[in-house]
Amino acid sequence: MSRITCIAIFCAILTVQAKFPNDPKACKYGDGECIVKFINDLVSKKSATGDRDINLVQIDPLPVAKLQLKQGEDSPVNIDLTFTDNKLVGLSTMTYTKVKGFGKNLAQKHELLWNIKKISVLGPYTISGKVLILPISGNGVSNMTMVNAEAKTTFIGKPIEKNGETYMDVTNFKLYLNPERIYYHFTNLFNGDKALGDNMNAFLNDNWEAIFGEVKLSLESAFGEVYHAIIRNVFTKYPYDKYFID
Repeated sequence: MSRITCIAIFCAILTVQAKFPNDPKACKYGDGECIVKFINDLVSKKSATGDRDINLVQIDPLPVAKLQLKQGEDSPVNIDLTFTDNKLVGLSTMTYTKVKGFGKNLAQKHELLWNIKKISVLGPYTISGKVLILPISGNGVSNMTMVNAEAKTTFIGKPIEKNGETYMDVTNFKLYLNPERIYYHFTNLFNGDKALGDNMNAFLNDNWEAIFGEVKLSLESAFGEVYHAIIRNVFTKYPYDKYFID
């Protein structure tokens, strides 16, 4: 079994009350087409700045303090890989295509389908272990880039009563990823041995699909924790009924 620890640096949850933004206009309950447009407008206009009015943090680039991936000995990819003080770059290339849920009854399954053209994890790393048949070790700077990924997010809404009003907590959160391609580049592998490092980077990229098959659940959990925190922050700002037109 794999173990994921993912700690993202986010803006503090704002306590200053503000009027719910009217641009873009709020949608009717369960209006999937309107909600898709609403989210895509936010991604297009607010990725680089965030939006204090709805607790949306800056998402591109998004600082990630620590992301740790550990695969056990029972996996062909048996690694201990830690990204520290990295940046997640590319969330602004997200496009949402379909949304289900978000009706008057918030305690139901909600589903969002989206794709992302390119997303990269950039920054310092350390790694040790074995990838398929080869040992690997190193510490330096890495670039892990996912291209043309189809994604699905699901979660269950949990009603939280506060000051006489109902807010939605985001629970049972799951993220599913299906990338067209993943690229890896790690500097300073094997204590800076260029030949070994170049060969390992080539091996990782030549075998990216087999590697992804082994670490898929771990990567989905790691990215899911980051995405979960973003969505949860947004829904802590206002009572659930403030997000929709009755």
